[in-house]
Amino acid sequence: MEIKKPYLFTEINDNFFNFLVVEYNEELDFKIIYSKSVKSEGVSLGKIFNLETCFEIIQNNINQIEKEVNFIFNKVTVISDIFNLECLNISSGKKLNGAQVTEDDISYILNNIKKLVVDNEPNKSILHLFNSNFVIDDVISKKIPIGLFGEFYNQHLTFYLLSKTDLKNFKSIFNRCKINIERIFLKNFVEGINLINKEKINSKFALINIYGKKSNISFFDNLSPIYSENFKFGSDIIIQDISKICSFSFNTAKKIIFENNFDQIDKELNKKYLPEKYFDDTKFRKISFSHIKNIIDARIEEITDLIYANNINLKEIKNKNDLVYISFQDEGIFKNLALSFKKNFSNLENFKSFKQTKDELMNACISSAELLGKGWEKEAIPITQSKKSIISRIFSSFFQ
Repeated sequence: MEIKKPYLFTEINDNFFNFLVVEYNEELDFKIIYSKSVKSEGVSLGKIFNLETCFEIIQNNINQIEKEVNFIFNKVTVISDIFNLECLNISSGKKLNGAQVTEDDISYILNNIKKLVVDNEPNKSILHLFNSNFVIDDVISKKIPIGLFGEFYNQHLTFYLLSKTDLKNFKSIFNRCKINIERIFLKNFVEGINLINKEKINSKFALINIYGKKSNISFFDNLSPIYSENFKFGSDIIIQDISKICSFSFNTAKKIIFENNFDQIDKELNKKYLPEKYFDDTKFRKISFSHIKNIIDARIEEITDLIYANNINLKEIKNKNDLVYISFQDEGIFKNLALSFKKNFSNLENFKSFKQTKDELMNACISSAELLGKGWEKEAIPITQSKKSIISRIFSSFFQ
């Protein structure tokens, strides 16, 4: 990594294209020299569906950035919020017969696992690879056990795979800007790392993100992502329910949620009705707040049930009372419905909710800048850094 040279980070998601430029010092700490967010177009569920539109927006902004910082970029780190990412948990082992664990043992396991993934997923590229656990004779070690003696060594790894066609679309845009993609970070990962640093978390936790059109959940254990899953529903589906059932436009239904706190339980709710201001585009009808509340609660219950249904990790966290964080993209949803979501996680005392503020738009880019500079101890794929750990040196021969 070159010191005092500008590095460009670009986040691509459904709502914004975020641009960040930083410079690193000798300690690989960095300072921000430019940041900007612009409304995104041509992206849905993190996937690029209009190359030309995306290219024009990104190229115009990069041209402006280059003028501002007086530097021509030839590489970029991309943060992706792509929906159809695949997460695989795989383990493999090797007999030691009383010998020590060596770098060659780890190399042997990694070769086998990587070959297995590549052979079975020919249309996918490895985006991230994390060390989950190291096991010697059924004893879990949280750190690389090189030098320890045992009979059998087993290693658990988590792969995040990206479609090669999605990767080609990302590359196509930046190649036209004459910029190579140096690295792609998964947004779920960098958001989790940001939360770990911010909240000083060192235990197992889940991070649930509720966006407008989608939701996702990520699990972290021992500072390492161990599972992620995306869902094709978000807070918009609640608004759509009110719109459809009560014959309101989507915008009117959204106003009803955003302007009224449905988390406040009122015994007189049945006697309170929506005011006439919500009926500008339709005939006035007596619709009680309790009716709207019932629609909201039914959908939130379904959302949380669907998240629970296929997630053994979340059930374990609930039973063990570990941390669960839930973030909301929309101010109105966070302000008026966060408590309703929490009630569906009623056994979770360590449940925290927060709003994704405009000031935090750059958090994914900022966390990525930190990761690019100093790496992450649990990530097996090496990141550009001046001092590589043992595991990074081993993995470097496999993932270049």
